[in-house]
Amino acid sequence: MARQLRIEYEGAFYHVTSRGNQRGKVFFQSKDMEKFLEILGRTKERYGYNLHAYTLMDNHYHLLLETPKANISQIMQNINTSYTVYINKKYRRSGHLFQGRFKGIIVDKDEYLITLSRYIHLNPVRAKIVQKLEDYKWTSYKAFIGIGKNALVDTTDTLSYFSEEKRKASKAYKGFVESGIGGKEEPFNEVEVGMILGGKTFKAKILKLLDKTEAHEELPQINKFRGKIPIDEVIEACCSYYGKDQKELVKRGKGKSERQIAIYLSKVLSGKKNSEVGKYFGIKGPAVSGVIKTIEDMIEKEGRFKQEVGKLKGLIDK
Repeated sequence: MARQLRIEYEGAFYHVTSRGNQRGKVFFQSKDMEKFLEILGRTKERYGYNLHAYTLMDNHYHLLLETPKANISQIMQNINTSYTVYINKKYRRSGHLFQGRFKGIIVDKDEYLITLSRYIHLNPVRAKIVQKLEDYKWTSYKAFIGIGKNALVDTTDTLSYFSEEKRKASKAYKGFVESGIGGKEEPFNEVEVGMILGGKTFKAKILKLLDKTEAHEELPQINKFRGKIPIDEVIEACCSYYGKDQKELVKRGKGKSERQIAIYLSKVLSGKKNSEVGKYFGIKGPAVSGVIKTIEDMIEKEGRFKQEVGKLKGLIDK
């Protein structure tokens, strides 16, 4: 199974959810939800993240997290592992509690903070568990509308969108969230490649981070987000750069390093499967993997070679 790409940097903002294995329950009674909140408090103190909203449902949960220390994977591994150990011990069960890894969408905080806060807090009403939002105990909603205190959740950033005066902000936030009841707001319809939610400027920022990561068969999200360049165009550009015709470039044994670079760039810039790239060069998918590994090793070890590949890539991907 392809592993999921995790984008981590200081100050990153995420919508995180985990669902029960085979859609089963993860919370069996109120004591379990209390334990989960206890784990959130412990990990929040340990890893230094900000929690902007949460909702716990029977078979899943939602968290809105901000990570000053670029450590979302550590945080979520600790939360889910700690809670799974607790449940397995308590109910004398074994095996996975959650369905695979957590799903983390990286979000443009400025654009989506209040929208996602509303979405998360509306879950119990949309699931018809309660009619009034404040009647559901296992969300952070009450902290935002001034009912009680909740040391887990950070309300300041969200409420500041509505007013600098807390009482006015809480009232306005309540109206904003309640206006979504009965609506069909689905902010995640705008998510790109299953992991990024934000405008053009935000996506450009993420793309800049991804450019530091070489494309890899196990991370197809990178290729999808970077955008695809047809293999024909890559080969044509390589032919022009090296002063060769296409037959010379793609034929085995001719200009070995130039051919290998063309194979590597065809994979990186097109986002196509290895088998599809191989058809252009008369080789199989595994051979393409071998070439990519060779070029990656050379890029890592030889500065001049790295510059050459980077220059050619820049000419093609401009």
